[in-house]
Amino acid sequence: MDPTAEKRAIYQDNMTSAARLQNFVQELADDIRAGNTQVRQESMAQTDALFAVDAILGYLANRAEHHLTKEKKRHLRRVHSKAMFLARLEQDGGVYSSAKAAEVLGRTKTTVKNWKDSGQLLAVEIDGEFFYPAFQFTDDERISDRGVLKGLSGLLKQLKNCSDRIQYSFFVEERNTVLKGLSPAGCTFSVIEILKEDPDDELMAELHRLARVYGTQDAA
Repeated sequence: MDPTAEKRAIYQDNMTSAARLQNFVQELADDIRAGNTQVRQESMAQTDALFAVDAILGYLANRAEHHLTKEKKRHLRRVHSKAMFLARLEQDGGVYSSAKAAEVLGRTKTTVKNWKDSGQLLAVEIDGEFFYPAFQFTDDERISDRGVLKGLSGLLKQLKNCSDRIQYSFFVEERNTVLKGLSPAGCTFSVIEILKEDPDDELMAELHRLARVYGTQDAA
């Protein structure tokens, strides 16, 4: 086969793919302008990727709603939830595969699994595989416990009865709860941000209190 012809075919396929995507985006934009698809106001404050995911799923749901069975509607909600969660993972710094986490820690994949199973590492399950949020790893010796943020494993133990999504939310959720040792009072923070600042014993005790309450809510 002529190599030039093969390259030309690949190029043409790429152009077709790009054109189809462009057509869809135009159709979606026209539908939103016409008021047929409503985009949630919350999405306007998100990144372009999150906004696009929300708009596309809203558009598809609006077109197909009167044809959907209850099971298909549940499936659509699951797809929407998964897409939003994946976008959030990317926004928060991404995730590592088991192999990459082992490389970063200088350990074996078996050790990574054991640490996950014993509550020393935060992991989220996606399509049957476990991935490890990158924000929990550090090479800063001041805040590191064998390559993982100090204090993280203790908080995970408080959340052991929670789902992986709830555990993840606990660490990245922005709060303005008043905590002893955190100033100014009422400032916005996330737990992962505090851990990276090497909190003292008083502030760590407050984080454990938050984790206990969080775990109780999920269990209920």
